[in-house]
Amino acid sequence: MMIARRTLMVAAVVIVAAACTPEAGSSRAVAEAFLDAHYVRIDLDASRELCAGLARSKVDKEIELTSDVEIDASTKPPRINYRLEEARETPGYVQYAYELSIRAPGLEPFERLVTLTVRDQHGEWAVTNFNDSERP
Repeated sequence: MMIARRTLMVAAVVIVAAACTPEAGSSRAVAEAFLDAHYVRIDLDASRELCAGLARSKVDKEIELTSDVEIDASTKPPRINYRLEEARETPGYVQYAYELSIRAPGLEPFERLVTLTVRDQHGEWAVTNFNDSERP
């Protein structure tokens, strides 16, 4: 009886997690892959690959500005979580607003609002603009 109950609970968790995961290749999957690369892992090169247009120019500038910054094993990265606040769909593009919760070593936790524009670029989604700002 306990094993059956446990199995049902695990199955329910898997189903809920799958329902919360955006479909691979969707605009939301690209938006969240960008958030993961750019903000969570701080991998600007990987985030650049998900961009086009103005967003790619912004990431290129960030790469240029941080090229002489050394990050080694002793560097403690911030812990970042995000959640979707709003999505506005229009033919050909989607605008997303995400709330980021940031916990950086030595700082009080804080929040940022990240807005992304994801456009259909010849049959594939790409981030074409992004902005982050303090939480109002």
